[in-house]
Amino acid sequence: MRLCISALTFAFVISWCAVLAAEPTHGSHNNSSDRRSSSTHFTVTPDYRKCASPMCGGWFVTAVNRKSMKCPDRTTQKQCYVGTNQINIPGLTDDQVNLLRQAMYDSRVLIQGELSSAVAYGLFIIDDAWISATTQAPEGKFLSVSDNGIRCITFPCLSYDAEVLNKKLMKTLAVYDLSNVNATKEQLELAQKAVFSSEGLPLAGRFFEVTGPAGNAQGVAATQFYLKLVGEKPRICMPTGCSGQLCSDTNVATTCEWKPEYDCYRSAMCTTQNNGDCGWVMDDTLTRCLANASINKLLR
Repeated sequence: MRLCISALTFAFVISWCAVLAAEPTHGSHNNSSDRRSSSTHFTVTPDYRKCASPMCGGWFVTAVNRKSMKCPDRTTQKQCYVGTNQINIPGLTDDQVNLLRQAMYDSRVLIQGELSSAVAYGLFIIDDAWISATTQAPEGKFLSVSDNGIRCITFPCLSYDAEVLNKKLMKTLAVYDLSNVNATKEQLELAQKAVFSSEGLPLAGRFFEVTGPAGNAQGVAATQFYLKLVGEKPRICMPTGCSGQLCSDTNVATTCEWKPEYDCYRSAMCTTQNNGDCGWVMDDTLTRCLANASINKLLR
């Protein structure tokens, strides 16, 4: 956690930040999360043209914050047509799948995924989805806002990080304002919880300037925010791979070479992580074992 302090000396406001402890704000990510972090955020609209599927009746997808993108047919367009979609979100119930599809038809969803040319007219691979709080059309930049741990005794205080989606750009904000979205109390509570999570709160909005004793800073006024669709079916995680070196909820086929570090996983715990994915519990025993295996490898 970081603390910002402000002092008034000789009629000047002097502010500084001191790092009190090197406490991580976000948890670690496993391979599945790393793969998602490299994919793209899209908005979607249904295709109502009347012709044979999948030539028609699919989806028009737009990469947020981008003027153009590469489509499955290898052209570069502002938006792409895809005839088929594949939902890869783990643990969704039938009702949740129907909820997602309805949100796609209503253009009320923000999707993280990829476009593929594996099938005719394109495949839309859906890894994660967030549904808008209301029916208002999103305007402005698409961001993911998260708390960065900074606390101040002055204002404005740069307490939030905002990732500009699909741009890999970061901005620091003093405030985020959700009042224009007209969301319910429950939705606002879920939004605040998301801001304090490792993934942050996706929203669309416009930047504005805030002024106070500590100077000027930026804030964002949301025109829409999105709540994540999380699978309700429990995930049963298990060791898998030829040597039991992977943790997954499905059987994974791997090559069968043996590495010393694989022995560390025999007594490790494979379970659901905070982000919903399967992963190894990196306790002291497993961390030391893997470190020793790496050292021994270097000494050979």
